[in-house]
Amino acid sequence: MANALTLPGGMGLVSREDLAKSLNNAAMSMPAVGSNGKAFLKMDKGNGDWLFGQEETVVEEDSLWAINPTSLMHGYIAWDTDAGGAPVQEVMVPISRPLPAISSLPPLGVSAKTGKQLEYKAQRSVDLVCISGEDEGTVVEYKQGSVGAMKLFAKITNDLLTQLDKGNDIVAIVKLGSDSYKHKQYGRIFNPDWPVQEWRPMDDTSAPGSEENGDPTDDQPDEGGDKDEEAKLAAEYAEEQAKAAGTDGAPRRRMRR
Repeated sequence: MANALTLPGGMGLVSREDLAKSLNNAAMSMPAVGSNGKAFLKMDKGNGDWLFGQEETVVEEDSLWAINPTSLMHGYIAWDTDAGGAPVQEVMVPISRPLPAISSLPPLGVSAKTGKQLEYKAQRSVDLVCISGEDEGTVVEYKQGSVGAMKLFAKITNDLLTQLDKGNDIVAIVKLGSDSYKHKQYGRIFNPDWPVQEWRPMDDTSAPGSEENGDPTDDQPDEGGDKDEEAKLAAEYAEEQAKAAGTDGAPRRRMRR
C-alpha cells in the first residue's frame, strides 16, 4: 500500500488522505486565539471611538496604522449571545486558504440558557501596527463579523487587489475612523471607516508621508445606504444595547496627556 504510513507501537496502517483529513479537522476545531503581544482592537458603537487592549485604551487621534496584508483571515464564529461569555466555537484560516464549508465545521449545540440552536456567523480579521504617535509599535488585531466590519474588510480586500495589479505598494497606511448615520429608532449608528493615507511596499520603514495618496472619493461615507444593510445594523445595535444593559456603563480608558 504505497499511499499508507506504518505507525509505531503496533497501531497498523493509516492512509495519507485519512491522516490529512484528520489533521485538517483537528486544526479547524482548535479555537483561534490572539498571538502574544497582540491586543484586540474594537470600535465603541456608542460614539465611534477606537479602543485596544484589556484596558480599552483610546486610539490616539490622527495616529497612523499600517495594515499587514499577509495577516488577513476569514472564517466563522458562534456565540451563545443569550448566555454571554466567550465564543462557543471559532474557526479562522488565512485568506490564502479556501473558506471552509459550514458543513465541515465542528457541530454546535444549543444555548445553555434558552435551548435555541446555535449558529455560525461569518467573521474576518486583520493585524495592524501603529507607526506614529504615542502608541507607535503597538500591534493589534481587528476581528469582527458585523455588517459594517464586513463592508470594511471587503474594501480592504478590493483595494489590495487593485494595488497588487499596480506593483509592490501593498501596505495600506490608514487612520482609524468611523462614519455614521441617524436611525429613526436607535439614533446615531457608527460604522468603521479607515481612510487610506498612502500605500507602501512591505519593506518600507521610512517616516510617514504628509500627503494623502489615495483617491479621496473612495473613502467617502455611503450616504443613506441600502435598506437591508441599515436594518441589519440597527438589529446589531439593538443587540449590543441589550447586552450592555445592567453593566457599569462606559469602558475604562487611559487619560491622554
